[in-house]
Order: sequence, then C-alpha cells, then structure tokens
Amino acid sequence: MIFDSLGIGELGVVVALVVVLVKPKELGKVMREFGKFKRKVSQIQSDVKSQLESITLEAEASEKRDKVQEDKTGMRKWAKEQIQAVPSAARAEAASALALKVAEWPTYKNAKVVACFSGTLEEIDTEPLLRRILADGKTLLMPYVKDGDGEPKIRILGMAPVSDLEKDLEEGAFGILEPRAGLRTGTAPEPDLALIPGLCFDNRGGRLGKGLGFYDRYLTGNRAMRAGLGFDVQITQKNLTLDPHDQLMDAVLSEKRILVFSAPALTAGLAPATSPEPL
Repeated sequence: MIFDSLGIGELGVVVALVVVLVKPKELGKVMREFGKFKRKVSQIQSDVKSQLESITLEAEASEKRDKVQEDKTGMRKWAKEQIQAVPSAARAEAASALALKVAEWPTYKNAKVVACFSGTLEEIDTEPLLRRILADGKTLLMPYVKDGDGEPKIRILGMAPVSDLEKDLEEGAFGILEPRAGLRTGTAPEPDLALIPGLCFDNRGGRLGKGLGFYDRYLTGNRAMRAGLGFDVQITQKNLTLDPHDQLMDAVLSEKRILVFSAPALTAGLAPATSPEPL
C-alpha cells in the first residue's frame, strides 16, 4: 500500500540516484538487488489487493446470507398466518379435496411407491390422502427422524413402509406420527413419487420449510418425482428467496389445483410447464 503512490517518474529518480552514488563495480549487484526488491514490492501489492478483494467478497456474501434469512423469516411468518386463518371446517374439506386431486393426477396413478408425511397443525391434514394411497394398493413410505452416519452427527430423514395407519404409527420427533421402530429395519424401496410438506411454495417450484433442512437433505440426490403439498393459500405469487441447498419441487398440489414445473418421468407425453397453469 505504501508503494501504490510511486509512479514511473519517482522510480526513475531512485534508479538515477543509484547510478550516480554507487561505484561502477558494484552497480550490477545493486541493480540486481533493486530488481528483487521491486518484485517483492509487486508481490506485496498483489497479496494486499487479493486480501482486500477477499474481505469485500466475504462481506458481500455475509450481507446476502443475512438478506436471504430475513426474507425467509418474513415469508415463514406470512405462511403461518395464512394457515392459521383457515377455519376448521375448511381444513377438513381441503384435506379431502387434496386427496381427490392427488388421486386424479396421472403421475400419482402411475406411481407404485409413494412417500408421504403425516400433516401437523401447521400443514394440511394428510390422513385422507394416506388412506387413499393404501386403498389404491400402493406401497406407502412415511418419514422418521434418525441420526446420520457422518461427522458431525446431524439428524436426517429415513423412510419406512406403512400398511396400517392405526397399528404402524407412533409419536416421534416434534410430536409427529412416524413409522414405529419395528418397521425401520432393512432398506426401504426408493419412492416413485415423494409428497413433501412445506410452509410456503411459489409458482416456479420454490419451497420454504421450517428451516431444519430435513427434506432438503433427503431430496438431495433423490430421483423421485417431488411434489409439494399444502393449502392453496400457501402458494405465493412472489418468488421465494432461496439458498443454493434449497431443493425445488417438480410440482405443487393444493386442494384447488396442481402446478407442474418439470416433466414427470412416470407420465408420458407431459411437457414441462414454462408458466405453470392449474390442472
């Protein structure tokens, strides 16, 4: 930084003084040392510039992360308010209507293995849908929380087959119904269709969950068709602010509509929707 102000003229003065003051026999050695000094100064300048650029980029990235989290917090609050405003009678009607919507969807009809969740008070009730999946003779997978294998230990989602909602479920993490421990043995089949909860969805497949990352981790590398489920009021016209690790949905289903964003592998002839339209 000290030498940033030195221009060609000033360096020329320094070289001229060296030539005048140094003995001719020692001039070559002095000039070589001066060359080394100049290269070192250039390296210091380059290092300082790189460090300043790194600090600037880090500050900008931190500011962006803070903005993302601020936006997410606001949208979570908005979504919770939308859900809480749905009357009890409308909740029951929506749950039944959603089960019918899913059952009519060709992607669901062609799926043999379906993963679905047990809805909480902050989500649409999925019991009618779970019973429909079993009644249709499909393999139903339901999630449970377990410890991951890596270090540091993080909790992840596992899947286990369920065939009887009364006998096969027990209260698990966060008070949510999960497959009982005896069903969590062996390797569960991969789902053809994964029905995913969320607090909020947008019109491009963006999903905002509760912030714990369980489904983002589960969906990473998962090849299932992924469809978000929720009340219609949970679908926002605003594009959600997302992090790079946030997983997009292939479709979003509510009690009123089905929005498809990418072509499902199980439905022949259905092209991706460039601007999603209700089905």
